[in-house]
Amino acid sequence: MRILSATEAISPAIARTKLILFKPFRLGRTWKLAATGYLSGSASTFLPLPLVYLAFIPIVWHDHPAGSGAAIICSAVAVMMGIYIFIFYLCSRLRFAFFDIVLNRGEFVAPAWRKYGSQSRKWTLFKIALGTFLFVLLAIPLIPLIRHFFVVFDKTQPFNGQDPSPAFAAALFTIYGTLFLVYIVIGLFALANSLLSDFVVPSLALEDTSLAEAFRRAGRLVRNEPGAVFVYALMKAVVFLVGGMASAIFFYIFLFVVVLVASILGFVGYFILHLLHVPREVMVGLAIAVGFLLYISTIFYGTFFASGTLYTLTESYALYFLGGRYPLLGDLLDRSTPPSEPMTPPPNYLAYATPPNESL
Repeated sequence: MRILSATEAISPAIARTKLILFKPFRLGRTWKLAATGYLSGSASTFLPLPLVYLAFIPIVWHDHPAGSGAAIICSAVAVMMGIYIFIFYLCSRLRFAFFDIVLNRGEFVAPAWRKYGSQSRKWTLFKIALGTFLFVLLAIPLIPLIRHFFVVFDKTQPFNGQDPSPAFAAALFTIYGTLFLVYIVIGLFALANSLLSDFVVPSLALEDTSLAEAFRRAGRLVRNEPGAVFVYALMKAVVFLVGGMASAIFFYIFLFVVVLVASILGFVGYFILHLLHVPREVMVGLAIAVGFLLYISTIFYGTFFASGTLYTLTESYALYFLGGRYPLLGDLLDRSTPPSEPMTPPPNYLAYATPPNESL
């Protein structure tokens, strides 16, 4: 397939999203694929946030010198980290399975899941190491700063309706400014992780290359087309933000429709139960139980469906941008495109990665 610019790849990405999720549209199938996309997106960035609780060990140790409180914190953090890493691995492996589903228009998750055991493990270990490294870099200056703020707040906070002192206001402003900078760093880190996944995962998935080789190919792409990669990164952020707003609008419309229908049915049910002389307490309890279950299921289904559609779009966008630059990937995209859809002609393309039967 031909090389597509960052803007040209948007239209075929939208078409492929419709093709994967809505042609045909079957409630269970569509939700399953969307949920797979949503869960795979959860593996984009690894940040060991449970380690934050280790910062409370000095405070607990001061109150309980015997160390029982510190031991409880360490044990709880170890358990939470174990659960977090296990879930992250599952989602990371789903990331490869979802790549296969979008690329080959697959309908079943299990076959794609079984194909990428070794690839997902080495990618997961790399993401864990990268996220932990960033977390330590952030923690080194932040932990002493947060402890300093605790001391300042304890000494300067107002009491008995007094006006806050300038030191208290300055500390509050500083900590909010610091958190804002931390959010910016984490956001940029998440975008960088997303781009790494877009450019590294295809080589790992399709050819089971080493991490070094996959990164070498990604680096070659950046060196050959720095402008195109920059525009792609910018457009991906725009697509994600616009698609996120569209998904939120869809979700709230869906929620409004569910609430409206449930209200009508609830009124009818209340009228019938009232005619049957059902006690008011029973009807109230039944309404609370049914309403709670309906709310949870609506949030669960709607969130997975809306967000999964967005992740399917961004995954398709990455494949079409990279397809003309990665011959093996572009060939698989063309093979999985129905004949009724316009096929892209195969002119010359810049080297990203050569087919398996050629030397690199």
